[in-house]
Amino acid sequence: MKTDNITKVKCKTVYTWRNKKTGEVFKEEKEGPDIVKDCTVTVDPTGLEIIQKVMQQQNENKKPKT
Repeated sequence: MKTDNITKVKCKTVYTWRNKKTGEVFKEEKEGPDIVKDCTVTVDPTGLEIIQKVMQQQNENKKPKT
């Protein structure tokens, strides 16, 4: 059985609700026909570096060998 070495990435997730017509933003959940839920994720700089390295390795593996 293969186990992956998983690194935890520190991040913060914030949800807000916004009225599409008026642009008004709410921190508490609102409901209605013009209300949309927005999600903002802030990643710790160290975690961002890890994610970028992994993505770069995946892109290198996908390149055709000549």
